[in-house]
Amino acid sequence: MIHSSFSRLRPGFRLLLLAAVSAFPGTVLAQTETDSKHHAHPARPAPAARPVVRQPAAPHMNNRAAAKEQPDTLESITVSAERRQQSTHDVANSVTVLSGKFLQKINAQSYSDYIAQIPGATFNQSLPGLSTITFRGIATTAGIDQGQGTTGYFLNDIPLSEPGFAIAVPDIDTFDVARVEALRGPQSTLFGSATLGGAIDYIPNQADTGKIDAAAQSSIVGMPGHEVGYGEKGMFNMPIIKGKLAVRGVLGYRQDPGYITNLGIGRNTNTGYTRNARASVVYTPTDADKIAYTYIAQSSDISDDPYSLAALPDYQKQRHIEEPLRTQIQMHELRYDHDFSFATLSAMGAFTRKGKNATTDYTPYYGDTMGGGNTTLNETGDSKSMYYELRLASSKHSRFNWLIGAAYYETWKRIEDNVMTDNVQSFISGLYGASLVPQLTQGDSWYWGTANYDGTEKSIFGEASYEIFKGLTLTGGARVFNASEKTSSETPGYLAYSSNGSLLNRTASSTSQTSALPKVALRYEPNKQMMFYFLFSEGYRFGTPNSTIYNAAYPTPRGTRSDTLKNYEVGARLNLFHHHLLIEPTLYWIDWSNMQARLLRPDGLTYGANVGASVSRGAELSATWITPIKGLQLRINGTYDDAHTTQSVSTSGGVIPSGSQLASSPKWQFSEILSYAAVDLPHEPTLSVIHHYRGSAPGLLGNSMRIGNYNTVDFQLTGHFHVPKGQLDLSLYAKNVGNSHGLSMGYDNGSALVNQYYFIPPQSVGMTLNWHL
Repeated sequence: MIHSSFSRLRPGFRLLLLAAVSAFPGTVLAQTETDSKHHAHPARPAPAARPVVRQPAAPHMNNRAAAKEQPDTLESITVSAERRQQSTHDVANSVTVLSGKFLQKINAQSYSDYIAQIPGATFNQSLPGLSTITFRGIATTAGIDQGQGTTGYFLNDIPLSEPGFAIAVPDIDTFDVARVEALRGPQSTLFGSATLGGAIDYIPNQADTGKIDAAAQSSIVGMPGHEVGYGEKGMFNMPIIKGKLAVRGVLGYRQDPGYITNLGIGRNTNTGYTRNARASVVYTPTDADKIAYTYIAQSSDISDDPYSLAALPDYQKQRHIEEPLRTQIQMHELRYDHDFSFATLSAMGAFTRKGKNATTDYTPYYGDTMGGGNTTLNETGDSKSMYYELRLASSKHSRFNWLIGAAYYETWKRIEDNVMTDNVQSFISGLYGASLVPQLTQGDSWYWGTANYDGTEKSIFGEASYEIFKGLTLTGGARVFNASEKTSSETPGYLAYSSNGSLLNRTASSTSQTSALPKVALRYEPNKQMMFYFLFSEGYRFGTPNSTIYNAAYPTPRGTRSDTLKNYEVGARLNLFHHHLLIEPTLYWIDWSNMQARLLRPDGLTYGANVGASVSRGAELSATWITPIKGLQLRINGTYDDAHTTQSVSTSGGVIPSGSQLASSPKWQFSEILSYAAVDLPHEPTLSVIHHYRGSAPGLLGNSMRIGNYNTVDFQLTGHFHVPKGQLDLSLYAKNVGNSHGLSMGYDNGSALVNQYYFIPPQSVGMTLNWHL
């Protein structure tokens, strides 16, 4: 497994980072600026970028009077959503970009703080490191899929969604992030597998060869009646050879307060710990060449699974042990960019490793059936991935533009389970006699099994755009791929013997699929303030071999094949009233057939199968308005999504009728941010009010448990202070001020004594200090 080298910081470390980094001289902070200049030829003008609202922030100026004279303006954002650097205005796709500046403004630390700001996206908060995101209702479960999920997770363009049961869903801390790009709808043509519903790409800041930079953040948060948490983070950027070579380092630690009371232990037990480290090295030997190395490592620990039991009051559970979880990720990426006179060459390679260690109290499920003793599951998982990509993209802005590329993605994964019950040997001796006990158990263990997954994805892809006449551009693209996976498992001991009479059960299975996916887009831009588009795209993901123990009473398919998903959408980007109103409406229709689903056998074991068909149709809207009132801005997004099955689905647990709502597909979602910056007052105080509504949906296709149907309201007050070395921002905030007990995820296990509810965290208040050099 992955061994973390991060040591736990002491509470006395609070504000030490602020004091330490303030000693460094320097210029204006680059953390909150778009890092697009590292991706383009320095001597070539950047493409014209669509104006988007500049989030309120204190200007980094010595002259406060000059700062107050600045009107609300618009900034341009460059994205890599189509595997090339371009303005969001030029992207004929549903893309939302959350800049590092915006994430800091709303005090975002992780997915739970900012996914609500993405139309069409739903965050299913449960365990840190295993919580999923759903786009446009394309999911059969709000939890972890039996195989590869329907949402693609990327880190600096590197895929993190390995085939098979996910080891972890990385939720990278947002400190010193350049931007987060969210692409709604299938993105498989350019991004590959696991992007049926959409993709989310986390882009960290790279080293800046131009100047010294530094930043630090210190925070404290408390939940009334529960625990207190805190965080300490720091960044330092140093040019080694100015204009040529630079390094950037980030260290962070965050302790999230616990709020679940485990009555079996008698205290709050679900304290969370996040440790992360990042490093960036950038070398530009010539104006046309750039070499960049990126290292990212993060571990997320929670001392107890934060579910509540249905039979108890909210935020309470009763288990005889803590159920801790640790997830980890490490990534090394090396990238080379070369700017030819006609095109830009990008070559990248990355090694990624993810790990998981989990303990679960199985007593409510197997304790009685195994003799009445306390029963515990210990699970470890380890995955390793290699990713290589080579692409060439035309660099001149002309009537004809193109991109071609090839990618290779290989993963290896191993999962080990061990189930133990106190004094189980006496129980098994009574069933089969003492002579078989040594062969059916290992001490108190009666199930110890392993599963191995190996997956390979090979693909070539490309796109070409042609401007038919001024303002009207046609784009066509395709991806040809082969996705193959093989799995094997070994199950010795009691579980194998009780299932099929053998002392050792071995299974092996494989799947392979070769196919091609098209993409067609038509973009019309009558002027620089308006853009309209039509898009047709498809998505795919790995098939999943089944390694479930053989049982003649419950026939199980050998595995699944990729789903078939077709997306039709029309959208617009409108910049109106002299850059004071930005509107982005989208209409979509998705046909999803041959769905991969995680099903449950009567013996309690899960397997994957292709079942039925469904449709998701809806509308998304995002808008930002700079009001006539000086300093007052409004940002809104809303989603209507009607996602349901169009065929009946037969499972071992019964029939799911046609018209059943898909998992994690609330019909309505809204989020609004109203902010007012008193720019004429000292320290430019800014008050923000954030509201979010999430509608109701099942947590699992065909399951009666419903999640969602709640509102939250947050308040934040920020002041800006000029200090001798840089800028200091002080934010006071209150989250979930109405103390909503919203249900974000859950599992219906057949009884109120074992049904698990994951509620959003209760009301909290906190303070954050951000210092910028």
